[in-house]
Amino acid sequence: MTKCYLDSNILIYLKDEHSVGFMRSRELIEKLTSQNISFYISPLCLDEFLHEFGKALRKKTPEKDFFTDLTRALASILDLPQLFIVNPPINPNSHVEVVSLMKTYSLRPRDAYHLLTMQVNNIDGFATFDTDFARVFATKLLQKA
Repeated sequence: MTKCYLDSNILIYLKDEHSVGFMRSRELIEKLTSQNISFYISPLCLDEFLHEFGKALRKKTPEKDFFTDLTRALASILDLPQLFIVNPPINPNSHVEVVSLMKTYSLRPRDAYHLLTMQVNNIDGFATFDTDFARVFATKLLQKA
């Protein structure tokens, strides 16, 4: 594995030092960085990060600091070494494949879009703490980071 797609849960835990997954996320990022693995995310991943991290941040941050803190967290994600932003395919017909991926791997639509994005960008590794991708890992279609 030389390319690794980062699921938003990795990023959310990484930016919340009080979360149950903070240390696990940090250690995973450090391990992959030391192995010269390139990181990949998509706009969908960033949307999920901003939504979920923002929701948690709102609960503990004064309104006047919210956007500054959210911007700081996002900027630190975008500063990860060897980070690339990739997109799903632009061919409209390719998006029909999402339904097939949902059926084959029992994925929700967003997860199927992540998988499609990994496939079209030839990304063979995936870092996630979700169990939704168990079938994908079982088929060896992706390597779990």
